[in-house]
Amino acid sequence: MTVHGDDAMLETIEHFRERRRLSSIDPGHLDLVIDEISLAGREPVDYVSDLFSHHEIVFVGHNVPSRKTGLFLQELIPAVNTAGVNLLGIEWACMDDQSLLDELVNADQFDEGIARSALFRWGLRYHFAFVEYLDILRAVWAVNRTRVPSSPPFRIVALDYDIDIDAVTASADLLSPYAWEHLRPRGPASRHMADVLLKEFVGHGHKALVLTKTGNALTRMRRRPHTTMDQIDTEVVDGRVVGCGNHVYSAIADQAATVLLHQPLTADGEHGLFTLPADGYLDAAFAHTNNPHFPVAFDVNSGPIGRLPCSTSIDNGDISQLAHGWIFLERPKDVRGPTPLQGLVDETNIDEARRWSLDPQLRQPDSTTRDFDIAIKNTAAAAELSWTQIV
Repeated sequence: MTVHGDDAMLETIEHFRERRRLSSIDPGHLDLVIDEISLAGREPVDYVSDLFSHHEIVFVGHNVPSRKTGLFLQELIPAVNTAGVNLLGIEWACMDDQSLLDELVNADQFDEGIARSALFRWGLRYHFAFVEYLDILRAVWAVNRTRVPSSPPFRIVALDYDIDIDAVTASADLLSPYAWEHLRPRGPASRHMADVLLKEFVGHGHKALVLTKTGNALTRMRRRPHTTMDQIDTEVVDGRVVGCGNHVYSAIADQAATVLLHQPLTADGEHGLFTLPADGYLDAAFAHTNNPHFPVAFDVNSGPIGRLPCSTSIDNGDISQLAHGWIFLERPKDVRGPTPLQGLVDETNIDEARRWSLDPQLRQPDSTTRDFDIAIKNTAAAAELSWTQIV
């Protein structure tokens, strides 16, 4: 391969493609991709904000939390508000705590204790409790502090709902598939999230920014189930996973748009759980000597980029089927994990934490506050390791 730049990354991509019986990166086609990104690329915050001139709901999806991603999502809040958006849907909070979110963003002073409480149960469930993501709530509060009285307040809407923990025994393994038939009495989270969006947002003519995991951000593509990651809490119809964005797209078509942050995509094969988006072409573009300037956002729904295949991903198809837009914030080697929230679980709430945790070890009566801190820190560390899982 006669491509020059970040030799280590380019070598990784070459090995990645060789293992999967793909030809080497085509330098000519790579040049077209680089040119397209360089010519049409936009500043990411402006790119997402401008999408609201043509779309009612914009999903911004990612799976792996990181420091840079959390800071970027904070920046989006005042920008989309200027574009006429005053609703933010987030997957990592439960509607059962909606009153806490409403109190939080409309208070005279930002109360971090209330913010932690609003994120506690979802965050505990998935070990998702990070400073940068809590500060997204702070960013919404800040917008409300400076708004003119005649403008509507910016509201955060929790999209998930609490699992029915009383429907299973205290010793049940909540990471096993059988438990979720009992834990989700109102149906899959994805369908519930879509119902909230369509009723609370679209039904009232409101534009909304929606922050979710990648699977729930996809609108047009219905992906194949992943044997590990889709074992629990997943709706599968005709052999395809149906996420929140799929339900929304079925109702309002391209009034909804998907933007994905550049991260490994899920895979389900002999080479592990993760794969490079576009079979490595996007990573090669940014590792090239003549790489586009970044952070950058760009369309992936047409042109040479839109035709890039994702043959090694469980999602398959061309990248144009995955998303309308793509955001490249940083090189994989520069990714840093988010900052864990210290003391989310303490002696006052550890009994509740044990009760609501999915992890069988953390559900034990002898689990400690330190065990919960370690679980959250491990999730943060996994962000930095995600790209190293590409083999």
